[in-house]
Amino acid sequence: MLEELKKRLGPFWWYTIILWIVQRFGDVVNAFIGLWLVPKYVPQEELGAVLPLSQVGGVLGLPLSILLVPFTKFLNTYATRGEYGKVKRLLRDVFVLSGILFVGTLVYARFFMPAVFLRMRVADGSLGLLIVASGVLGSMSPVFVSALQALKRFRVIAVINLLSAPVRLITMLIFMPFRALSGYFVGQSAPSVFSIFASLFGLRRQLGRQVKSESYWQADWRSLVRYTLPVATVLAAGALQAAVEMFVIRHRLSDMDSAGYYVISRFAEIGAYTGLTFMFVLFPLAAEQHEKKEREYRILWHSLGGVFGIGALFVLIIHLSGEWLLALLPMWKEYVPYASQMTLLTSVLVMRTAGGCFINFEMACG
Repeated sequence: MLEELKKRLGPFWWYTIILWIVQRFGDVVNAFIGLWLVPKYVPQEELGAVLPLSQVGGVLGLPLSILLVPFTKFLNTYATRGEYGKVKRLLRDVFVLSGILFVGTLVYARFFMPAVFLRMRVADGSLGLLIVASGVLGSMSPVFVSALQALKRFRVIAVINLLSAPVRLITMLIFMPFRALSGYFVGQSAPSVFSIFASLFGLRRQLGRQVKSESYWQADWRSLVRYTLPVATVLAAGALQAAVEMFVIRHRLSDMDSAGYYVISRFAEIGAYTGLTFMFVLFPLAAEQHEKKEREYRILWHSLGGVFGIGALFVLIIHLSGEWLLALLPMWKEYVPYASQMTLLTSVLVMRTAGGCFINFEMACG
């Protein structure tokens, strides 16, 4: 019965539905973290700094993200061709590059982060190291999940997604009571570490000792560079835009207003959750079609239809019940005046997710 249903739905919708179900469990846990755990332990005067500091971590990890841009695409390319030796060499190089850039980022952050902490109105301590670690690990772990994605190991990915959120929650519950912001970034790093090791375990069958590592650089370096340059431009612009946006919100607004933005953004992001699932399944399937010279836009229209359809429904729910939601718990009640902005922010995030689907489709197709 399930095989018949899978055949009727096709791989795109079948794996999207499976991952959607699993990821909704993670979303519930992450919503609990963002909407209850973080406001509980992080004082209001520092709550508005959580998002911009997370974005700063992403900017610090940007050099690694840019270098890893072609890796994700070529992982799909080599896996589609059955060239597992090249996949193995790519993943080894990711480890080497990540180690080198982590050390370099730490040196750079030592001079850069004090000015950031001053404008974010938070104390430094060990926070700088944790933010760098979070940024580098967050840039590194998707490549290993992409290897599973390229090999269509969606069941293993589903297990990783199922367990990542509880790993994050448990880590934060342990560390946040001691120092809230530091504990938050330890919790942010934990799922990335878990994803890397779980991915390596999941890849052992196809990339074990029987697979000999094979060089890819000499044959494909021109294609790697040609693919990287335009995509890196988009990636860098997006990361800097997000970081500056969060930075300005925290730096220019009062503690109350920036904390209010944090709370309503946690609700607003729920409207984009489903779109991220579409995006995840879209990439390897579109890349495979491209390699087979079967560029097919129907998969893109399906993903955009899902993003806008579910997103519009959530925007309506937020519009009708935003004030009621914010009045549910005492820790949110003072943010009720921001309810109308929550509707607008949800709409913006849904549109950004739709744009992300288009960009990922074009990236997958080279």
